[in-house]
Amino acid sequence: MNRALFYLWFALLKRRSLCFCLSLRRPARLIGVVALAALFSALFHYRRNEIFGHLVKPQSLFGGALIMMCGSAFKGFLQRGLVFDPPDLEFVFTGPFTEKQVILYRLLPGYVFAIGQALGFGLLLAAHLPHPVLAAACIVLFQSACFHVSAGVAVVSGKMSATRHHRVRWMLLATYLVLTLLYLRIAWDIRMVPQALTSIPAQLLFYPAINLPESGMALLQQTWITGIFSGKGASTPISWQSVFYFIFFLSMAAGTLAILLRYKGNLFETSILATTRVAEKRSRIEQGKSPSAPGMEKMESVRLIEFHGFQGAGAIVWKNLLVASRCRRELLLAFAFTLVFTAPLVAMLKTYRQFVSLGGAENVRDISGFNLGIALMLAVLPFILQRTFPFDFRKDGPHLLGLRALPFSGWAVVLAELAVPTILALAFQGMGVALLVVFARFDWDALLLISLSFPAVTLALNCVWNLYYLLSAAKSVSGEKQFATAAGTLMVVSLSFLIFFPAAWTAIHVGQSLSGRMAIPLAASSLNNR
Repeated sequence: MNRALFYLWFALLKRRSLCFCLSLRRPARLIGVVALAALFSALFHYRRNEIFGHLVKPQSLFGGALIMMCGSAFKGFLQRGLVFDPPDLEFVFTGPFTEKQVILYRLLPGYVFAIGQALGFGLLLAAHLPHPVLAAACIVLFQSACFHVSAGVAVVSGKMSATRHHRVRWMLLATYLVLTLLYLRIAWDIRMVPQALTSIPAQLLFYPAINLPESGMALLQQTWITGIFSGKGASTPISWQSVFYFIFFLSMAAGTLAILLRYKGNLFETSILATTRVAEKRSRIEQGKSPSAPGMEKMESVRLIEFHGFQGAGAIVWKNLLVASRCRRELLLAFAFTLVFTAPLVAMLKTYRQFVSLGGAENVRDISGFNLGIALMLAVLPFILQRTFPFDFRKDGPHLLGLRALPFSGWAVVLAELAVPTILALAFQGMGVALLVVFARFDWDALLLISLSFPAVTLALNCVWNLYYLLSAAKSVSGEKQFATAAGTLMVVSLSFLIFFPAAWTAIHVGQSLSGRMAIPLAASSLNNR
């Protein structure tokens, strides 16, 4: 490591620390820091709870390691080059430094983050670990290996063409899906693949890629891995096992770093492109614009269809639907979020159904209540999908003066802008409910509750966020500079969660005043009207 680069990094670290301390005078930054400190203090107070003991089980640790490694590789693949600070392009890239020294300079912040992360995990999980210091050292080494993998994948992906990068990205996502299914099956005995697809006749369709001897070996490997997870496969003393883990993670960190430093390629060209792309995206976010730059390709004009609902203010709905149909990336991302969010709920339903089949629950009402509770968790899905559907005042805010000039009332324009994101969010919620219905039975009153509560929550959430977008657009049109602030985002998120309180209060009081099977549907109706 070059001493000049190390001194530069240390000076920048001191300057950023000083700027961070001075920024605490801003209420938004102070509220965020206090919230994180309060959360960590609460977790530290309950660190001896048994729930933290479940986090240090081999299944949980292996799952966390799998998420960290796969996430680091995918993040580096999307970067397509190492990302530096813009001033480094003028000083570090033009200085007398080798590529190895520049890579180490880029990895130094990651090493500091790994040490801080290990200290945090060590303080929270020390009561449940036999060797906390050794475990913290293993976390530092594994996190460093993740940074090495991310940097190496970023450098390699920067040399790919756009077409190949797009194909490999979907191949990686498919690989991660297979790894997730395999992990759930081996570690937690959760079978997400239908049994008909894993039978021997189904495997014969893929012959000779899969044959019976390989299936037998896979069964033996599964038994061996299950023994490791359960702790029965460890025959060595705990001290030697801990030393083995430390040597393994040390070899992983050193090996990945050696492979990264031996890479032969033009590092600076891909890094300049990646740094410029990230800097432009950050600038657009600070200005309150969309992170992705508008496409330069010419879109074909589409004629308005002859439908009465798309006349008048409905033309805005048609325009937003057309924009949504062209934004396939956002729709695919929402589809992936829905599957990722629904998969644990499906796993919980399947696990509970197995528990019921063994005689764990005899009350039918308890079973229906559990199924309904799992289904109501999908009400949180619009909070995730709302940022994925920018087909409202987020995009039409700069055209606010043009919207005011239209011969429609303000209520009609607002309802038209809220229509498309609400419809899309409800459509993906419906897909999640359909997946749950396959694995659980819901009564008609539960389905009525879902059909009444989901639209109310989704519409209220879009109203809160679009009010924020509309106020920001009004300030921008009046000539004031409007930047996205942490305080504004925090207030909007808080108001988004507050929409549950008046609806829940009304539903509880209506449900308590009634009795019988009609209590839940009528309470849901009052929630919807609220």
